[in-house]
Amino acid sequence: MRYWALSGIVLAAYLVQTVLGPYLAIGGVIPNVVLVVAVTCGLLFGWQVGLAAGFAGGLLIDLTLGILIGSHALALGTVGFLAGLIEPHVFKDNPVLAALGGVLGSLLGQSFLALFLFVFGHGVFLAEFRSTLLRSLVYDTLLCLLVYWRIHRRYNYLKPDPRGTIVLRRR
Repeated sequence: MRYWALSGIVLAAYLVQTVLGPYLAIGGVIPNVVLVVAVTCGLLFGWQVGLAAGFAGGLLIDLTLGILIGSHALALGTVGFLAGLIEPHVFKDNPVLAALGGVLGSLLGQSFLALFLFVFGHGVFLAEFRSTLLRSLVYDTLLCLLVYWRIHRRYNYLKPDPRGTIVLRRR
């Protein structure tokens, strides 16, 4: 894995979510770009990369915007980890995989965040959670389809080399 490229992807996702997110909000729902990147990296590269991408991106969100430090890091890291567990068993060119990853990732991520905030006493209003959950699922799923195919097109460049060296493809 080209770790510098992964770091750049996570940082770009964080910047899009925090800087452009309020301007991209639809129906009061801000796109969760870091969650989408964590799910995508997990589905394409395995649980280690999904966990690292989710935890790093979530920690950046927590340090700048979070109410409860570590809640986004744990939620997004867990979602990236769970997405990465199924990586060896799926066909990566299947468009259904990206849509299913977006739906399940968004559902699990939002549920984990609501659970963490509820357990630690920061109050989550169930009616507000339900009303934004469906819109967030649709938004994150469409975003996951877009991001998944963008990263998948560069899979041969980003995938880990078993020898630990740089191998360039010949055309």
